[in-house]
Amino acid sequence: MKIWMTAFMLMASTSFAHHAIDIEASHFHRGEVQIKSFAEGEEGHVETYMVQADRLVVKPMQVTGFSAQSMEKLNKAFAALEEVVNSDEFRDRVINFKNKKGERAFASNNGKTNEEIYLQFMEGRENLQPNTPNEMNFFLKQYYKRWSAVIGYTSPSTNVININWKFFQNYQPSDVAGNLCHEWIHKIGFGHASASEHDSVPYAIGYIVKEMSGKVLKEMELR
Repeated sequence: MKIWMTAFMLMASTSFAHHAIDIEASHFHRGEVQIKSFAEGEEGHVETYMVQADRLVVKPMQVTGFSAQSMEKLNKAFAALEEVVNSDEFRDRVINFKNKKGERAFASNNGKTNEEIYLQFMEGRENLQPNTPNEMNFFLKQYYKRWSAVIGYTSPSTNVININWKFFQNYQPSDVAGNLCHEWIHKIGFGHASASEHDSVPYAIGYIVKEMSGKVLKEMELR
């Protein structure tokens, strides 16, 4: 069976259960999910300066269905995403990520440590494009489905990430950056067991990117 992966579905106070058995639903919580990392000086924290990776470049390969105004928002999200993932803070927060159990480990981690996940992320080799190292390659297609709760979806058999205009139109660039990162992480082989597994690799790193992107975008406006 083809397994479809969706990312960042809108949620109010109750969970949304998707009825299609071939769709793995995700939920995006505004202000409800707190992603924690071991702080410097805290027992469990590790120094990360020895973990080095080449720069990861965000590359929009093919973008269809976006208006000029939408592209402006998308380009801000791309710029913030690239700055965030190449920062020391991002490296530290991913490697020192603390899951729901208080452990320095992601859920649904494919048997990898936080350090290994960070390095695989920065290596940028999508499953379908292993020969493009150090690149986050984005093939995006916008669509509109009014009654759908799906913000975006993709399939392991295609490069394309589908983005629902219903939600995109009201998103801030930082929301978009987090959403894109979540979807792209599926492209390098990580998933989540359920819509509530917010300490999984796609969810947790997506939330980290969203939070950090908000700060980065404010700094960009002051430059």
